[in-house]
Amino acid sequence: MKTNTMKTKLTMYLVIGALVLLPSIALVLNDAYGYGGGGAGITLLPPAPVVAPPTTPPVVPPVTPNDSLSKMATEAEGVFARTYTEMDATKEATGVALANKVIQTNTSASVAEAVTKFIAYGTYTTTSLGAGERAGVVNSYKTAFGRLPESANDWNDVIKIGNGRWPSTTNASAEGLAKLSFKNIYKRTANMANANDNAAVTVMAYGLRPANRNLNSERASITTFRAIYKLSPTTAADWDMVRAIAYSGATR
Repeated sequence: MKTNTMKTKLTMYLVIGALVLLPSIALVLNDAYGYGGGGAGITLLPPAPVVAPPTTPPVVPPVTPNDSLSKMATEAEGVFARTYTEMDATKEATGVALANKVIQTNTSASVAEAVTKFIAYGTYTTTSLGAGERAGVVNSYKTAFGRLPESANDWNDVIKIGNGRWPSTTNASAEGLAKLSFKNIYKRTANMANANDNAAVTVMAYGLRPANRNLNSERASITTFRAIYKLSPTTAADWDMVRAIAYSGATR
């Protein structure tokens, strides 16, 4: 009888431990793939409040310093031209493996090469993201615009997204879907004149990455996402919603 009681307690501890670790596991997997690569199966949780991060969102509104914009534009030209001075076989292999997750079967050789090299090597302003997250940035661009980056201007927007800045090109359809997601999450219509609401919609529409990550906010946001949608984040759009909840500052 005593042995059965001990087994029952051990089982309960294991279940509780698994539930506590789920958000962290999802974050690790998301880091590994940069997008849509995390989360366990469907987990039903009690309703959770939407996370209320700092009032100033760590994404940069459209007005940015000219020197930053010039640097990103120069980097975009380099990515488009595929000019890299230092080759690394290991990085190239990683780039190919991750690029295969986002390129399409009809992708031209030049576009595929640019995507692969960007993921493998990054740029000065995107090296902090890591290869997996750079693949996620490209995937967020593809999700928002329905295609991979093909020009220097496209790559400029990819780099802006990776740096948490508003892209120059917009997509009304992507923003419309983001506003629907906003209403589902926050139970109200987004006020685009409000910086936090605007940031939430823009993050969901284009996948803007935060300037500085806060893993505690991301874990709480995963819990909130599961409570709302009754599943774990898996797709690029799911993870963009998680980031919006964690970093935009929007509240119900």
